[in-house]
Order: sequence, then C-alpha cells, then structure tokens
Amino acid sequence: MSSIGDYVDSPLMENEEHIATTSVAPSGEDISAHLPSSKRKNRSQAWNHFTEVPNSCQMAKCHYCGHLIKFKDGTSAMIMHLKRCKEHPDNQEHKRQKTQNEELGVVSSPHSTFDQEACRLELVKMFVGAELPFRFVENVFFRNFVNALQPQFDIPSRTTLRRAIWSLFDAERERLKIFISKHCGRVCLTTDTWTSIQNLSYMSLTAHFVDKNWNLHKRILNFCQITSHTGEFMAKEVETCLNAWELNRVFSITVDNASSNDVGIKFMKKWMNARNCLLLNGEYIHMRCCAHILSLIVKEGLKDEDISIIRIRKAVKCGN
Repeated sequence: MSSIGDYVDSPLMENEEHIATTSVAPSGEDISAHLPSSKRKNRSQAWNHFTEVPNSCQMAKCHYCGHLIKFKDGTSAMIMHLKRCKEHPDNQEHKRQKTQNEELGVVSSPHSTFDQEACRLELVKMFVGAELPFRFVENVFFRNFVNALQPQFDIPSRTTLRRAIWSLFDAERERLKIFISKHCGRVCLTTDTWTSIQNLSYMSLTAHFVDKNWNLHKRILNFCQITSHTGEFMAKEVETCLNAWELNRVFSITVDNASSNDVGIKFMKKWMNARNCLLLNGEYIHMRCCAHILSLIVKEGLKDEDISIIRIRKAVKCGN
C-alpha cells in the first residue's frame, strides 16, 4: 500500500498540482488536507486578482495596488480588500458612474426592497422636472415600460398625479418657508407680467436673498394668472403673496419701466410703512430693470433702420 509521502514525492504530483485537490488515497481519505497550502488548487475567484508571495507566511499580493493580504484562514480578507481597493478597475468605474450620477442629479437608492411611496415620489419629481404633460402617465408605452421595470408599482392616473404634484408643492413651500424664516434677513424682489399667445396675463414674483453663510439664493415665490395690469392690482397680488409667505422684510423691488409699476411701488411703500418694515424710508426700494432699459435704448436706436431691417428679413425669407 502506498503512503501519502509517495503521492507527494511522485513526478506526477510535481507536474499536475491540481490532482492534489481531487485525488483520494486508497484508504478513502482526501490527501489535500495533508498538503501545504501552496500545493492546493486555488478555487476562489479572488485569486484572479492576487498572487501568492513566494517564501512568505501565506501572504498574497494585490495585482492593482500591491497590498499584501494574509490568507491563512481563507480568502475573505482578499475579497474585502478588492471591494475597497482604489486601484481596482471595477471600483474606478463605479466611482466614475457615481460622479456622473451626482452631476446629473440621479439618486441611487441603497435599498433593494420595493417602496411604493418612494417610487411614487420619484415619478412626481420626474413629471415636474421634465415638464411632462399629465396625460403622459396614461400612455400605453410608458405603462408597459414601468411594468417591465417593476410590475408591483401602481401607476397613478392623471388626476391622482395632479393631486400628488400639488401635495409636493405644499410640502416644498412649507420647507422653504421655514428655511427663509431661519436664514433670510432682508429679501430683494423681482416681478414681471406678460401676456401669452392665448391672451392670458401672468405675473411672477421671485425672491433673492443671502443666507447666514453668505450664499446667494433665488426662489420663485409666486406664479399666477392676473386679470389686470394696473399698478394697484399688481401691488395687491404681491402683498397677498408676501403675507402667505409671512415675509415683510423687503429691501428692494425690481420692476421694468412701465408707468403702472410706479403706481404699484407707491402702494407697496404704504403697505410696508404700515407694518413698520420700510428701510431708509423706502428711498431705495424702487429698482428699475437694467435689461429693460437697455432693450428700450436698442429699440430707440434702431427706429431709423426699421425699413432696412424689414428688407433684410424679407430677403432672408425669400432665400429660404
């Protein structure tokens, strides 16, 4: 009967080391348990990224960073090192993908379990951010795509989506109101009105302020439809909006050079003076829009060239 030593010293053992892991002694005992670790077959995938250091006390060298890992008790330490190795190509690709997602604003969830409410919130944010029409949520191709991604997701109707967007707006408005109350000292307002091609008039109100860390912020406080362009009406709309935001610490209001805005600023001064929040007696509250002034200058300067411009435009149209 051959001994274990005969198997170890045989020429076949020297040339075919993998036999050590599969050969069985005549007694039925697995002989790999009696062989040195260097003679065993390295079955773990970790050995694709490590090389055993010769004449070392069971140490493996990382192919990427050269770090030495002890593998006496297995390859777990080697596998953990691969996950945090900064030079590992897979980790570099993951880092680049993460940076790209951060630049694009893509949110990656660390949870693998399905969350109906979280998915619903992301759907609402997508429709708001991409300015998609509400009816798109009922598009058959969109629904098939979502069902292929996650069949458990309950796709809302356009009516439910509209209510969800409104709820998100209310939540964000309350959050912004708290932020402004804590970080905003004085606020500068800009407002403008215009008429759409449907002959509907709209007004926007934007707040500009610097927080306690000297960071400049710009937030749209209101965007609404109006029925009149008179200064008194617009002033009342601004007053209603500021009351809703609990904001009366106004430093300045920037408007264009329409005569109706002069009337509106006078009403705003009276309202702020009654609340004892007018700064420097309102001397600098009325700011005129420089871009609008520049536009008026350009239009005035081009009046004498109107005929030439019209002819050039007609020539371009005919050429096309």
